[in-house]
Amino acid sequence: MHPLTEDLSKLNDQELFKKISELTTYLTQSYRINNYSVVGQIHMLLDDYTAEANRRHQKTLEEANKKNESLKDLIQTK
Repeated sequence: MHPLTEDLSKLNDQELFKKISELTTYLTQSYRINNYSVVGQIHMLLDDYTAEANRRHQKTLEEANKKNESLKDLIQTK
C-alpha cells in the first residue's frame, strides 16, 4: 500500500472509478514525458485503487451467490 493512499473504504464506487481513470491519465502523461520516478509512484497508487475495486467486485459476487443459490450451478470455478 502506498503511504499517500487515502482510506478507500470511504469512497463510493463512482469516486473510486473516477480516481482510477484520473490515475491512468496521469500515468500516460508521465510515460510521455519520461518521468519514470513518477510512473512508479502512480503505479503503486493505481494498484491500491484497483485492488479495492477488485475487492468490492468479489464481495458483490459473493453476496449475489448467497442470495441466489441457483447461480452456483451456472458459475464454473476451478
